[in-house]
Amino acid sequence: MESRARNTFVLLTVVFAFALQCVSAETNSNIANSAAPNNSAPANPTPANPAPAANPAPANPPPAINVSPPAENIAKTETAPLTNNNVSTHIVEIEVYYEALCSDSVKFVSNQLLPTFNKLGKFINVTFIPFAQGNITTNPDKSLNFTCKREGECAADRVHACGIHKIKNNEQLIKFVNCSLTEGYNSPNKTVPIGLCVKNSNIDSAVITEITDCANNTDANPWLQEYVNKSAAAHVISVPKVVFNKNSTEDFSSAVPFMNAVCKQIPDELQPEECKTIPSGSDTLVVGVLPIIIGAFYFIKLI
Repeated sequence: MESRARNTFVLLTVVFAFALQCVSAETNSNIANSAAPNNSAPANPTPANPAPAANPAPANPPPAINVSPPAENIAKTETAPLTNNNVSTHIVEIEVYYEALCSDSVKFVSNQLLPTFNKLGKFINVTFIPFAQGNITTNPDKSLNFTCKREGECAADRVHACGIHKIKNNEQLIKFVNCSLTEGYNSPNKTVPIGLCVKNSNIDSAVITEITDCANNTDANPWLQEYVNKSAAAHVISVPKVVFNKNSTEDFSSAVPFMNAVCKQIPDELQPEECKTIPSGSDTLVVGVLPIIIGAFYFIKLI
């Protein structure tokens, strides 16, 4: 009986080890494929109003969250250690197309983009593009008509556009965008609390007036038109849509975490510790499988 139990345990161990190897290989393959260039639209997109034909973008593009540190005069060699100069030449350009009252946009910025920015800020440069599914038409009197998918969303997108252009500090801006998304979406009347988000982002209170005045007049109109043009050129049919380095798209409703995808864009020689310590699929599986194997061993011994 003891010999049979031992043989059974050995067989179970072999089976679990084989399963572990297969899942690990599949996980690594999925992560690699998700970070590879892919200019097609995300699978099973959420239906949306077709974006208008692309027009030449205005001369002044929206400011990006540029977190690259000042370059130093340090010569780069094959054996050179990680320096600010190394990093600044390998910045991952990230464009985030989103809508101010879209639940998926809210979750992505809050749960994935902001935590990744906090850990890999010096490696990424983020450009926010709200009003990604909005539309602009011209009325007979030459005035502009702005339409959005959700009630109150055009006004919220306008606040985002003004914030992006009025807030100069990179960290403050991403915090403001995150707060505006979360608080605006959760507010009863779907209105962005500008004062609260400015305060929570440690921004000078004078900016509250600047953003408020901007959102209540036509200052943001050229920026919203530019967002429409950029979204049409990027073939945005669902949000959030994230573009890496102008040519690689990623659907973050998938199982691949955003930080994993960003780390795949950073050269191996510049990989920070935050990327090296990301648990792989095999690591996660081991944690779950080992207790099962141990429990099976003791159960068989009792037979």
